[in-house]
Amino acid sequence: MIRCLSLFLLVAGPAVADCSTSDATFVQCRIAGSTKILEVCAEQDAAVYRFGPSGRPEMELFEPYAMLDYQPWPGVGRDIWEEASFRNEEYRYTVFAGVERQVGDTETSQRFGGVTVSKDGKDLARLECDPDTVTFGFGTGLSDGKSRAGYRWLPGEGWVR
Repeated sequence: MIRCLSLFLLVAGPAVADCSTSDATFVQCRIAGSTKILEVCAEQDAAVYRFGPSGRPEMELFEPYAMLDYQPWPGVGRDIWEEASFRNEEYRYTVFAGVERQVGDTETSQRFGGVTVSKDGKDLARLECDPDTVTFGFGTGLSDGKSRAGYRWLPGEGWVR
């Protein structure tokens, strides 16, 4: 069962395909070789996953922060990255995003992102973002949502109450 607000989509129209504010954007990009958009928003009460044509998502999932499987950047490594997973029955959509932080003198930081789709623990597909289209807002929105739900991050342990 897809957790979505069909009536809200019908009444509100295509405008719901954007995060409520730019600060709410965890990741937004166009899938490489496609016209489809991947978007994750850190809204007040839940993280929102959207996938599909711009303004008309084919799939929209809402994950309350208490249930959200979210991995914040661990603070080490070549890249700044984070990921969040959304469930839809036996399917799991793990969205990842990040930015290279160590680049050469002539290179600019490269952003990346995408989604891995799995079923019953087996990866079915991995869709990568076109790097030139990636917006990545790490570090606050999803973490703040987890905090509002009563969780805190403990390195080495994960989210605890």
